[in-house]
Amino acid sequence: MPQKINEKIWNSNIENIILKKWHEDRIYEFKVSNRDNYVIDTPPPYPSGRPWHMGAAAHYAQIDMIARTARMFGNNVYFPIGIDRNGLPVEIYTEKKHKIKMRQTDRDEFLNLCKISLDDLEKEMIQIMKSIGLSANFEEYYRTDSNEYRTLTQSTFINLWRRGLVYSANRPNNYCPSCGTTIADAEITYEERKTNLVYMKFKLKNVNEDLIVATTRPELIFACQCVIVNPNDTRYQKLLNKAVILPLFNREVKILSHHSAKSDFGSGAVMVCSYGDLNDVQIFRELGLKEIVAIDQFGRISENGGNYSALTIDNARKKVIEDLKNSNYIVKEQSILHRIPICERSKSPVEIIPMQDYYIKQLVFLPKLREFSSSLTFYPESHRQILLNWLDSVVIDWPISRRRFYGTEIPIWYCDNCKEPILPEPGKYYRPWKDIAPFDKCNNCGYNKFTGDERTFDTWMDSSISPLFVTKYTKDNDFFLKTFPTKIRPQAKDIVRTWLYYTMLRCYQLTEKLPWSDVWIMGYGVDEYGEKMSKSKGNVIDPFPIISKHGADTFRFWSAIEANLGQDFRCSEQKIVEAQKFLTKLW
Repeated sequence: MPQKINEKIWNSNIENIILKKWHEDRIYEFKVSNRDNYVIDTPPPYPSGRPWHMGAAAHYAQIDMIARTARMFGNNVYFPIGIDRNGLPVEIYTEKKHKIKMRQTDRDEFLNLCKISLDDLEKEMIQIMKSIGLSANFEEYYRTDSNEYRTLTQSTFINLWRRGLVYSANRPNNYCPSCGTTIADAEITYEERKTNLVYMKFKLKNVNEDLIVATTRPELIFACQCVIVNPNDTRYQKLLNKAVILPLFNREVKILSHHSAKSDFGSGAVMVCSYGDLNDVQIFRELGLKEIVAIDQFGRISENGGNYSALTIDNARKKVIEDLKNSNYIVKEQSILHRIPICERSKSPVEIIPMQDYYIKQLVFLPKLREFSSSLTFYPESHRQILLNWLDSVVIDWPISRRRFYGTEIPIWYCDNCKEPILPEPGKYYRPWKDIAPFDKCNNCGYNKFTGDERTFDTWMDSSISPLFVTKYTKDNDFFLKTFPTKIRPQAKDIVRTWLYYTMLRCYQLTEKLPWSDVWIMGYGVDEYGEKMSKSKGNVIDPFPIISKHGADTFRFWSAIEANLGQDFRCSEQKIVEAQKFLTKLW
C-alpha cells in the first residue's frame, strides 16, 4: 500500500518525495501492448534561452492532463519527451553568449559551443518538466540532434530522393540576410513597417519628357528590366512599348502593360526588378525577362550594382536616394506603411534572391492532404481552418537546404570531376562537410574524389518526423505497427503551418498514413496585459520559482482553470496565489 500523506496543509516539499518515488519505481515507463496503446506526439520544446516561460510550462501541464485522463480510461499511454536541439536559435544564442560570429569560427568549435549551450539550457527545462509533475518517461527522452535522430532524418531524405521526390533548382527564393540562409514560406510573417515611397524621373527615349515611377526599393534600380502600368490606366496608353532610360545607370527598359500595376498606388508606373517582391518574380516568369542578380548571399548588393556593390541593403538605399537627389531625379518622397515579409526568427526583412537549393515536392500531395485533413479531429474544431488556409496558400515546393551549421547535414557528396550528386546508403549518420565519402568511385564517370555538401536541412525536416521517431520507424517494426499512427498531436496554434503541416506531409510521403487521429491546438500564454511573452519585452515569467514556492498542484490547477481550449490565457503570479488559496481549502 502507498504511504499516506498526513499533512493537513499541502507543502510543496512533499512533491519532491513523490517525484523521487515515481523515478525509483519507473511507474511511467512504457511497455507496448497488443491493444489500447495511446501515443502522444509530444512537442519537443526548444531550449533557446533563459527562462522557459510560464505559459510554455502550462502547456505541458495541460498535455499531462491528456495523458492522465487517457490512463483513467484504461489506455496504455506512451507519453514521450523530447528536446528540439536543431536550428538557428541556438546559433544566435551561442554567438551572443560568446561574442563570436558563426561563419568566422571553426565549424567544429562552433558546434561544440552550441552543444554546451543546449546541454546547459536543457537541464533547466527538464527540471521544470519534472517539477510540474509530468507523467512522462524521462529515462528515455530524446534529442533531435542525437546521432540516432539525425540518422532517421537523413534516411528518410534518402528514401524520398530515390523515389524522385527531391530535386535541385536555381530559382528565386526567400532569403534572410540576418540568418544567412534560404527560408521556407512557412517561416515568414508579414508586418506593416514605415518606409518611403520614392517618386523618380525616368527619361523617355528620344522624347523630352519624363515618366514618374514610384518605388519603395530604389536600391534595386540597376536590376530593373521593365516598367509596368495597368492596361486600363489611360494616362499611359500612348507610352506602351516605348523605352525609358534608367536614372544613374543609363540603360533602356520598356514600358509594358500588366494587370498587377495599381493605378491608385504611387504614380501608377512601377519598376519591375529582380527581385523586389513575389510580384516581380511572377512578372519575370510571365514576360520571360532576364534576371539580374541584385543581392548576394551575404545580403549585400551584388557586383552588378556598380558603385553600390558590397553595400548593405539599407546603406545602398540611402546612397542611391542621395545620388538621385544630387542628379535631380527625385520628384518627392512619401512616408507610407508598407506590408513586407519578415523572417519569423530574426524579425528581419526577407529578400528574394536566386539560389541553388534542394526542394521536396509538396504541391503534388496537397489534394491528398486536404482530403486527409477532413478525417482529423480538431480540438477546438475552429482551428481546423488554420490548416486549411495554409494548404490553400502553398504555391511552391518546399526548399529544405539551409546555409547554417547546427543542424542535420544533407547527406550528399559530389564527384569532383562530373559534379554528380551521390547519396550513401541509409542507416548511418553522415557529415559530408567533414567525413570521407563512404564510396570509392563515382557511378557516373568512375572518378574517385568527392566534395561533401556543407549545408544542413531546414529544422522542420527533423521536427516533422517526431511521430516516426517515437514509434521506432525502421528500427523496431513490431513496436511501430502497434503504436503508429499515434493518437494525438498537442501543439500551439502558431506552428500549424509548420510542424503540423510538415509532419502530415512527411508521414504521408513515407507511410501513406496520417500520423495521428486527433489534433489538440493550444493558445498562447500571455502576460497579465494580454501581450505575448518574450525576452525582448522583458515580460517573461520564470515558472520554476513559482512552482517551488506554490507547488506543482497549484500551478497545474491554475493552468487547467485559466486556459480555454485553443484560446490565449493570461499568466501572473497573483492568479497562482488565488488558485493556491482554493486548493488549501480543498485539501
